[in-house]
This record gives sequence, C-alpha cells and structure tokens, in this order.
Amino acid sequence: MQATPIEELEARFEASAGGGFMQRFGAADRDSSFSQKKVCFVATDKPFLVRLVYELSLRHDCHWVKYSREPRDGMYLARCFMTSDEAAGRLCCDHKTHPKLMVSLQDDEFVAPFRRSRAETPG
Repeated sequence: MQATPIEELEARFEASAGGGFMQRFGAADRDSSFSQKKVCFVATDKPFLVRLVYELSLRHDCHWVKYSREPRDGMYLARCFMTSDEAAGRLCCDHKTHPKLMVSLQDDEFVAPFRRSRAETPG
C-alpha cells in the first residue's frame, strides 16, 4: 500500500485566521468539548509532522490540530487539542520518546495569567 502524498494531506487542511498555521478539525468535530491542555509537537521534518497531525485528526478523541506553515530556525510546530485531559496526557506520553519529535503538554488555563501579565509589562 502506498502512502498518501504529502501534498494531498496538506490539501485536507485550511489556513488559520492569521495565516501562519494550517488547521483541521478532528473526528470529534468542532462542536465537541475539549481539554485546555494542548499537546505541542516540534519537528524539523515537515512532511513527517503533517502526516502525524493528519493521522491524529482522525482519532475519535481529537478535537482540532494545526501545524506551522513556516519553520522557526528549521523547526515546525504542531498542536493537538484532545477531548479530555486524560487523552491529552496519554498522547503526550505516547510520543515523548519518538526520535523525530519534541513533545510537551501546555496547560492554557495555567499559562493564561502569565500571558496577561507579560502583555501588561512594558518593554
């Protein structure tokens, strides 16, 4: 069986509002509730990362995925929102030791006050 060409997978995503990311709703659909703990992936191999987030979007417990269109110093970012904290934690742990990825779990609820205070700090 031949893998789907990367161009075909990328065509299944749409540009985000700001245009810096390509996004896709997961199998759980846009109306599903979702965890504020997002799984963040970083990789230097964009086709690998696109394929990964596309496959994640097919999971029944995936709400939404996105990946960066352009690299930052050779690194591409992807994010995945799952339908529960447990699913996000498991997904993060399942990919932690993958040799082509850096993976972290970001808790938006926890980080939000720091973002506000940083925005209010001059300089």
